[in-house]
Parts: sequence; structure tokens; C-alpha cells
Amino acid sequence: MTRLTICIPTRNRQIYAMDAVRHMLASPRDDFEILIGDNSDDAAPLADFVKEINDSRLRRLPPEDKPLSLRSNWERMPPHARGEWVSFIGDDDYLDPELCEALRVASDRVPSVDAFSWGRSYYVWPEARPLPQITKIPTGSHLIHMEKKDLMRKMFFWEGAKDRPACPFGVYHGALKKDLMERIRDAFSNRYFEHPNVDYDSNCKTVMMADACIYWERPLSVFGSCSASNSAGLGDKKLGAERLKTFREENDGELEAKDFPFPIELGLTASVAHTIEWLKQRYGIELNGWEEGFISACAGDCESQSDRTGFNEKKADYAAAIRTWGGDKALKLFNPVYRYRADIPKFMGHAEGHLNFDMAIGNAQTAAEYYKIIDGMLFPVRLLESRLSEG
Repeated sequence: MTRLTICIPTRNRQIYAMDAVRHMLASPRDDFEILIGDNSDDAAPLADFVKEINDSRLRRLPPEDKPLSLRSNWERMPPHARGEWVSFIGDDDYLDPELCEALRVASDRVPSVDAFSWGRSYYVWPEARPLPQITKIPTGSHLIHMEKKDLMRKMFFWEGAKDRPACPFGVYHGALKKDLMERIRDAFSNRYFEHPNVDYDSNCKTVMMADACIYWERPLSVFGSCSASNSAGLGDKKLGAERLKTFREENDGELEAKDFPFPIELGLTASVAHTIEWLKQRYGIELNGWEEGFISACAGDCESQSDRTGFNEKKADYAAAIRTWGGDKALKLFNPVYRYRADIPKFMGHAEGHLNFDMAIGNAQTAAEYYKIIDGMLFPVRLLESRLSEG
């Protein structure tokens, strides 16, 4: 039985996808498969790679006659998934096939589970990391049944959000049962992914449609960021504008909600908000009481800036949008504070359930190599069932 399909959509970044695949296929497990959605201009590199690997656990969807939007490339993949569960990652990311074991244990404990997620870990590839960076990983290993009402508040009311909704459930760096994905498609315009911001589109609908959401504190994947990734543009205004321009040109869906005066160029918070507001407008969902949480997240987006000029510019732009949207009453709730201190060394060590350390640990050169290092620090996946039995 194929328990899990790992989907890797990619466009002209074949070398990153190949590295992730090689490391995943080193696993002895036979209950997962990898499906590559190749949207590249040149089909040969990945076609040759799949042929050379010659592993039945690896399949590839070839490029179509013309390049697809990111949304359309994601959309064509779930129908080809053979797994009971489906997970998406980026081509510069990594996912541990041992997720299959966690899914097995979670399903045994909670038979109704149809959405599963795990702790976060982040890695910037060396070519995109000119300066040392401190990263952190959660060190807990509890398996937690999350209440739907709490997740709804986190997702749609921005409860506890720092710069984005604190809701980790969706198909991107999460796993959804194929049946849940089919129900989402049937309920929302016969598409798996409607909004071009596909990951948050999935998060919104997962929270709305899932029967049971289980979260494991232990990381099982790595969010990678190479020099060509969109996430690399978050810290560089010029680069971010270029990436967004390309995204707009290749997009085939509606990016912005109507009458919501927050340009997505403002940053991550504005972009996510447009996804949520677009969905609410599309399906006539009316909510009250989310505004303060959103404004707080806008402040958090500003506070992520590491230089004073960037902070001041972003603060002014958000303030203008908030005043247009909610007037002076809303603006009074917007109080970002510049917090970056270059003169204070970044903390390394264990605090508040996280281990903080240099991202260059072990001289890892890829997301997969980085995961191998942190995997040795974390609670062994193979012991999850016995730990729960003891509890």
C-alpha cells in the first residue's frame, strides 16, 4: 500500500528537486512515492534523471505545451497521487519519508484524522546566505489533537499571529488524506487550489473541511530557501519586487480581494490577508472581530525588518493602507516597534522549547543534508508508537 505521495512541483530548478529526491529515495521504506510536477522549459534534465534513477517510487509529470502557472502546476498533481495521504513541498525543501510512520501511528490513535502537521524547521541554502544566520527547531515531541474552533480562530481571526496566521494545517509541509482533498475540490469550485497563493488557500480550506487535525511537535521537513526562491525576496525589497512581477505575469487567477487596500507588495501579511479575504468574498463568508489580530500581524511584518530604513518605509505603507481601510480608529491599534539590534549577539542555545543554533551547522550544503543533521538531535520517529503506549 502507498501510504504517502510526496508532490514536488518545480520550474527550472531541477538541481534542487534532484537533490531532495536522491535523499528521499535512500530510505528503505516502500510505502511512499514521489511525484514531480515538472513545469520547466527544458524537459530533458528531469526526464533523464528519472530514467537513470529507475525507482518505482519516483514518477514525473512532464511539462505541458506551454508553461503553467504555479497554481495550475499544483492543480494537476493530486489526481495522479496514489497515496492515501498527500503532501506538497518546494523543490528546494526536504521531507522525511518517515512521515509515513507518524501517519500510521496517528491514524491508529485517531482513526478520523485527515489532516496532519508537524514542527517547523528552516534552512537557507549557502548561495543565498552571505552572512551567518541563526535558526531554531522545536524540541518537543508531543502528538496533539488540535481543536477545530481554535484553528479557525488562528486562521481567520489571526489569533496569536506574529506576521501570518499561526495555523500549520494544509497540504504544504503538512499531509492531507486524499479523501479530504477530494472533498475540498468538490466543495470549492471543482478545484483543489483556487487562489494563486496555493499554500494559504489550502490552509483555509483544510481548517474548514477537516474532520480531525493532529500536530506533532517534532519537525519532519525543512522549508528551504535557495537564491531563486520567492522566499529569498522577503528580505530584499528590490528582489522581492522582481519576483512578484514575475509571479503576476505567470499567474492565471485573481490575486487580490476587492476593496481591500493592502497592496500585496507590502509584504507577507498583506499577501496572506488577500488570500483569506478573497476566499471570504468568493463564498459569502462574513466574519467580525478579526481586524485587531490582522493589524497586530501587520505590525509584526514591519518588525521583521533588520534595517531602520526598511522598517520605516514598511510602517508608513502599512499605516496608509490601514487608515484607508479602517480609519484613525484602526490606525491607533497599529504600533510596530523597531526591535533589531545589530550590537547584540543572537542567542544560541535552548529556550522556550526551541534549540537556537548556527544554520551552517555540520557544513550542510543542501536542505536534505541539513535535515539529516537535525534528525540526529530530535526524538526518533521510530519510537513514537512506544512512547505513546507508555503514556
